[in-house]
Amino acid sequence: MLKCDLGSRVLFLHHNYPAQFRHLALHLAELGHEVVFLSERNLIGELPGIRQLTVASSKPLAHANLYGQLACSERFREAMLQLRTDGWTPDLVISHSGWGCGLDVSWVFPQARRVAYLEWWFRNDCADYSYDPDNPWWSYSTSARLKLRHRNLSLALELSEADAVVTPTCWQRSQLPEALQQRCTVIHEGVDTDYFVMNPSWRPRDKLRLTYATRGMEPMRGFPEFVQALPELLESWPQLEVVIAGDDRVAYGANLPKEGSFGRWAGARLQPWLQQKRVRFVGHLPMQFYARLLKSSHVHCYLSRPFVASWSLLEAMASGCCLVASDVEAVRELADAEATLWTDHRETRALATSLGQALAMKSAERLKRGHQQRERACTSWSRPQTLGAWLGLLGI
Repeated sequence: MLKCDLGSRVLFLHHNYPAQFRHLALHLAELGHEVVFLSERNLIGELPGIRQLTVASSKPLAHANLYGQLACSERFREAMLQLRTDGWTPDLVISHSGWGCGLDVSWVFPQARRVAYLEWWFRNDCADYSYDPDNPWWSYSTSARLKLRHRNLSLALELSEADAVVTPTCWQRSQLPEALQQRCTVIHEGVDTDYFVMNPSWRPRDKLRLTYATRGMEPMRGFPEFVQALPELLESWPQLEVVIAGDDRVAYGANLPKEGSFGRWAGARLQPWLQQKRVRFVGHLPMQFYARLLKSSHVHCYLSRPFVASWSLLEAMASGCCLVASDVEAVRELADAEATLWTDHRETRALATSLGQALAMKSAERLKRGHQQRERACTSWSRPQTLGAWLGLLGI
C-alpha cells in the first residue's frame, strides 16, 4: 500500500486526456488533492479540479515502436522538467505505461511514489497470435510479432521502477512475466451503474432490435464476422432490425478490404437491408444517445479476439442487455457466465446460430438474462467499488 496524505500533489501521465484516469483523477480532486494531468491530446476541454497541460509535440501521436516510445518519453520528460522548474513537484505519479509517457518519472521526480498502469504485455505466445491464423483480415508475420515484443523494452523499465503496478483484469495480469505478475494489482476502471441502467420500456414493441457497438469497425472486435452473419438472420427474421454504432475506422490494425474500410465493405454487403432501413449505421453516438441505444436492445452482440475487453461490454451488461459474446478468456472474466450466450465468432455459422438462439427466446428469458448481467456489473464492476480499490492501494 502507498501512503497518499490529504492534500497530496498527484500527477497523471497519459498521451490522451483523460482516458482511463478520468474518474480516478476527478475523485482525487474532489477529495482535496492537487491534480495535474500531462497529455499530448485533449479532446474534451476542462474537468473540475484538474489542471491539464498539453505536452508540446510537432509530431503525430505514433508510439507503436521503441523509437516512438523514446520520443514520447523525451516530450514528457521536458514537460515534467518544466513543472519542476516552476516549483511544482508531485508526491505521487500515476502513468499510462507502454507508450513512453512515464519512462523518465524517476529521473525527474526521484522522491515521488510511482504507479504504473498496464494495459498489455506482448508475450511471445500471446493467444491472439494463434487464434485464427487463416483470417483474411488479420495476420501476424514473424517480423510483426518481433516488433510487438520490442514494445516491452520501455514498458519493462517503467514497471520495474514503479512502486505499484495496476492492470484492469486478471487476464491482462496473466500476460506479464511471473516476476511482474507478483507485483501487479488488478483494479478495473469500472462502469457507472447509475448512468447505464436497465429500462426495457425503451425496447421497440413491433421489432426485434439487435445492437452492436464499437469504437472502430475492425477485426479485433469481430466486426467482419458480425456482418457476415447478418444476411441469414435478416432473411430468417422479418421483424429484425440491426443498429450498429461506432466509427468506421481501425484502432488495432487490420488487412483492409478493397473498399478501403470495413464500414464501406459492410455497406456493400448489406445494401438491400440498408435500403429497407432494417440495418442502420448510426456512427459515433454522444454518451446519452449511446446509453439509450443499449437500453433499447433486445439482443446485444459483443465480439473480441483474445485481447483487452472493451468498456462497452460492461456498459451493455449494466444496461441489462441480453448478451451474445465471444467465448474468450478476456470476456469470460467480465460477463455473467450463465446469462451469456457464448459463441465462437471465428465461425460465421456458429455466430449466426448463437444470435438466432437469443432472438428466438421469449422476452421473459431475455429479460432474465439481462437482469443477471446487470447484477454482475453492479456487484463486481461498479465504479464505487473500483474507486475504493484505488484508494486502498494509494492509502487514502
